[in-house]
Amino acid sequence: MRLQTKRMKTTDINNIEKIIGYAFKDTKLLERAFVHSSYANEKGVESYDRMEFLGDGVLGLIIAEMLYFKGEDEGNMTEKRSRIVSTKPLEESIETLGLEQFMLFGAGEKKQRHTHRKVLADLFEAIIGAIYLDGGYDHAKKFVLTHLGERISETFKSHKSENPKGDLQEYCQGKKLGKVQYKLISTSGRAHDLFFTVEVCVDGKPLAQGEGKRKKEAESMAATKALKIIRKA
Repeated sequence: MRLQTKRMKTTDINNIEKIIGYAFKDTKLLERAFVHSSYANEKGVESYDRMEFLGDGVLGLIIAEMLYFKGEDEGNMTEKRSRIVSTKPLEESIETLGLEQFMLFGAGEKKQRHTHRKVLADLFEAIIGAIYLDGGYDHAKKFVLTHLGERISETFKSHKSENPKGDLQEYCQGKKLGKVQYKLISTSGRAHDLFFTVEVCVDGKPLAQGEGKRKKEAESMAATKALKIIRKA
């Protein structure tokens, strides 16, 4: 285990606790949640990496538990959990709370702007891990519901997918429906203005087609249609 030293001002710790709505018994856990690997490598202390790993698992359990008691089937549980715990909503929460300013970076890393980068999502999960270690599951769950509650509610109510290809893949894996494959059916138009038609197959069987000016756009449309079809099946 790497040496632990005092890294944060007491005022910073107090401000963070007010922002996240939780007062730590062991503030060293809170400090560690804000230590980026670049700082840890320079100072010889422990980074938030292990804590972030733990927080990721706790977050997944919290969402899975909620989906279970909502009566969702396995496929929907997998797809909705993926949407809730994806990088973007965690990043947005950290930005909204203004917690990036308290992160401890190495000298070189300080010069980088971390908005919309995975490091913000890692921080969110590290905070969950720190709260879990200090106060237990219920406090960690309260933090998640407070700061991701709106996102969770919207996802529970909606079937709209932000990542239809990924959601289709996870749904089919969860329901053991077979391999998802995309096949280019046709390409039309001039070189500078192409139009693609793509077919998505599940377990070798054609399920839906999508169209678009880009191949990825056509695949996304095909996946969206396929999700609607298999959810009704």
